[in-house]
Amino acid sequence: MNFRFSDAIPNSHTIYTKKRVKQFNLPHKCFERNVACAWRRGNKIAIFPGSQTTSKTIENCDNNILDIRQEISLFTPILRKLVNEANGAFLSLQKASDMSKSSDNQVEYLKLSRQYRSIVRVCLENLQEATEKASDALERNSLQSFTTIFYSIECIWHLCEILYIDVIPGEIVLPYILEWARFHFPCHEQTAASILEACEKGSEDNPEYWNAVIGMVVQGRIDVARALLKLHSSSDSSEFKLLDNSMRAMPVYNVYGGISSGEFTISWKHWHAECRSKYTSGSLALQPQLELILRIMIGDYTAFETIRIKYTSWFDMLGGWILFTMPWAKRRELASAAAACAGLTPGEKTHLDIIIQALLEGDLHQVIHEMQQVSDNGWSATHLTDMLYHCGKLQILDKQIDVTAQIRDSLILEYGTLLMEHKSLWSAGLSYLAATPPEGLKRAELLLERIPIDSEAKAMRILAEANKYGLPNVVQTVCGCMSTRRLKSGNSGAALAWGGRTRSTELCARAAEQALRRYCAGAPLPHAELLLTGSTVLLSKYCDFHILYKNREFRKAAKLLVSLITSKLSPDFFWETLLLDTLPLLETETPVLSADDTYEIMLCLELHSCALTGKKADMLRFALARNLERTALLNLPDED
Repeated sequence: MNFRFSDAIPNSHTIYTKKRVKQFNLPHKCFERNVACAWRRGNKIAIFPGSQTTSKTIENCDNNILDIRQEISLFTPILRKLVNEANGAFLSLQKASDMSKSSDNQVEYLKLSRQYRSIVRVCLENLQEATEKASDALERNSLQSFTTIFYSIECIWHLCEILYIDVIPGEIVLPYILEWARFHFPCHEQTAASILEACEKGSEDNPEYWNAVIGMVVQGRIDVARALLKLHSSSDSSEFKLLDNSMRAMPVYNVYGGISSGEFTISWKHWHAECRSKYTSGSLALQPQLELILRIMIGDYTAFETIRIKYTSWFDMLGGWILFTMPWAKRRELASAAAACAGLTPGEKTHLDIIIQALLEGDLHQVIHEMQQVSDNGWSATHLTDMLYHCGKLQILDKQIDVTAQIRDSLILEYGTLLMEHKSLWSAGLSYLAATPPEGLKRAELLLERIPIDSEAKAMRILAEANKYGLPNVVQTVCGCMSTRRLKSGNSGAALAWGGRTRSTELCARAAEQALRRYCAGAPLPHAELLLTGSTVLLSKYCDFHILYKNREFRKAAKLLVSLITSKLSPDFFWETLLLDTLPLLETETPVLSADDTYEIMLCLELHSCALTGKKADMLRFALARNLERTALLNLPDED
């Protein structure tokens, strides 16, 4: 019998997963017919026989329950630091959002966005280090897959930060796009550095020389490209000097340069026209590589098509295309540049292509949709959506209704629920659920009650979290569970303490009864520190009696014991102990029990004669009679 379960399998060659159907062979005959399944806690499915059968050939079908669960990459030990540190940034963002209601907090948002990227960068360094040390091929492939995933996440987040989070003076994004491209796609940079370091004439003999020169031009590093060209053996020729003059004269916009964007545009178009004139005149026809560079500088689309093969993706050339076609572009004007560069790559687009293009086109709904397909269990989609939401850059409409908050809350709820499955990350998951009231707190209450409690420390931690987020039902449940466990193990003192934490009369009564029974059997009473508010009156006062007696305050102890006897609070099994406790008080050197007290004890002895019989009863009667005689002789006054 086969069972089909949709699963996402990481692929080391791409940051995304394609869902495929995973097939399981169910091993037992009882699964041959009427198989049923049900969701269990967390991300698990239980598979079991759908109906009971009395066939003699199939035995013990009731015991065959199979658990299937999806592997969660975030639960990998090397990624847990990422989860915990991102949780801290998430909580800081919620606080910053609360503060921004009274003041502008964009600077703080940018700082937190960079903190997220720093967290991912540290994770990448750890992954690369672990990959180098890994000896197992399967483990190495898994680590390489994680590295690819989070490298691409950092790339996407960085571009999103530039376009939607950072406050750019004049909104001219070109310098930032160029920086993004240089940082994430440093094509030919190492080659250029090694050539310049050698600083030898005739460097064109290096097979990667021209690729390095063109790469520097596309990245907007014109000074580096000029330096490389000067190392060519023909650098003193008229063609090289012609191109060098054009490169040197290229206008570069600086928001603090003292000229307006309009003046820069006029200057740039004039320079562009001169470059085009040089190209059309055929001045560089004898130097095809120089002519190719000039064509790139005038924004010739066919020139970019020519060099496309030298790059891994179209967004490697995005900064160069903007630089040589529309250097004054603002964020809302990048859609045409994205379309032009994306067109350089024929064939089916990857998810990363779609995300980058959607970011440049301003389609954040599409960005979020595609980010949900990343094999990081929702980490990037959740945190990036939350960041954009608090920055006020996210607006998603469904039939003219703003559903932005619902989408953000939905992602956080799912991510928080996922973390609640882990034995040590559940407290982080709880903080995510608490950020989406009231639904999040309702879900947190249900999930907290289902966390396995394997130690007293964990129970206390759950209690602390429940009190922190105002979940009294969880406190009641956990305390009830722990009190019952302690009762079953015979630790009535601990059971009483747990009952006291929840102020439960029923739990305290059960624990107190067991404590008294065990005391009657010879066990010591619980420590006084355990008699918290909410414990039974009888046990609390009885312990006070023992403290007074131990401190030799016999008169106060006698008064308290008589009040316990006359209150009739004692259960039947405890009457013998209470009555026998009067014996040492009846035998004190100076009488501490008055005649009325003695009569009360006598009355209780007769009313509960079945509790104390034989020699013990006779001994108590004799002591009571003797105490009456002593009080009469001393004329001891009755105490109120």
